[in-house]
Amino acid sequence: MKTFKKAVSCLLAAILVAATCVMGVSAGFGGKDSKEAVNKELRFNADGKFKILQISDIQDDSNLAPIAKDYISDLVDAENPDLIVLTGDNISSGIKTEYAVKKSIDNFMSVLEEKGIPVAAVFGNHDDENTKINKNMQMKIYQSYDCFIGCVGDENISGVGNYNLPILASDSDKTAFNIWCIDSGTYNTENDLGGYNCVRKDQIDWYINTSNALKAANGGVPVPSIAFQHIIVPEIFEALKEVDEGTDGAIKHGDKYYVLPETASSDSVMHESPCPPNYSNGEFDAMLSQGDVLAIAVGHDHINSFVVPYKGIDIISTPGVGFQSYGDETRGARVFVIDENNPTEYETYTHSYAEFYNNDIVAMARYQTYDKDNFICRMVAVVKYVFLSVLRFIKIV
Repeated sequence: MKTFKKAVSCLLAAILVAATCVMGVSAGFGGKDSKEAVNKELRFNADGKFKILQISDIQDDSNLAPIAKDYISDLVDAENPDLIVLTGDNISSGIKTEYAVKKSIDNFMSVLEEKGIPVAAVFGNHDDENTKINKNMQMKIYQSYDCFIGCVGDENISGVGNYNLPILASDSDKTAFNIWCIDSGTYNTENDLGGYNCVRKDQIDWYINTSNALKAANGGVPVPSIAFQHIIVPEIFEALKEVDEGTDGAIKHGDKYYVLPETASSDSVMHESPCPPNYSNGEFDAMLSQGDVLAIAVGHDHINSFVVPYKGIDIISTPGVGFQSYGDETRGARVFVIDENNPTEYETYTHSYAEFYNNDIVAMARYQTYDKDNFICRMVAVVKYVFLSVLRFIKIV
């Protein structure tokens, strides 16, 4: 039975590759046909707007799923952002060789390079897990792309890739907004509490000092900011609403149960327990005290998508975009639109796969070919996708 199943899987994979060659699912959003030079200066547009596309948890190996590659390309073409931020687990864990890591990163960075849009990135807990290619080496790979504007940051503090990106006013060189990129680490080695890593005290000191410098240059007024990192802050469980066991939609964390509070954005969903560190070094409180951070936007929890206000800072979870790790119908990306004329307010929304492709029958058939839980359904989906792709190719559907 195992031999038969393996043979069928190989056959289906071959059919799927052929189908992809016959008919890609790209919705044709009018992307650029050739590589353009990237303007690395971040500045509000003439209309006073600045758009950020947050992409998280691509988390694939050297063979990026074609559906993910097309989805990322289509998202960028549709939104045409001014900045793309990758929020960690950009590649999967356990990629052993330098070639494989370079190939894994190139799978998506080559797509973004062609768009002519600046790209920043932070690392997640899987990027350098079980690999000899550490984050410093990976950062050099990212920096080999003309579109990439991230950096190692201060090498004397914890983590790799702690830096900030000022966004200038549309009509001057004044810093009108700021982007924080913070390495939230991998796993906890700081104490005996276990779990995920926590932003370290020296990183928080760096943030405070840089925030103060920006404030001083802005006439003593904090510069409105959004912080991007991979792992969510522990304060999320103070922001959520604790409920009784058995409450509809409640998720369990430890021995307690939680739902999203009434203050969460209307499109918020929480399909799994958030996974923060088991302790805090005071990152959230420092940002609260500095008064500049409007939101902390993270990835990490692939099937959560929410905006939860807490004490004046929005804690934002963005779903994963990848198809080789776990996920559900929320797979997608998040958009931020900042208004120079009202920088302390911002608009944010997500795209899910089905919504983005408007439930197109070919796109949804392709999506179903990545159903990891049901082998028979996956086989049926592959056949359906091939059939519909051919019909789309000859313009019947």
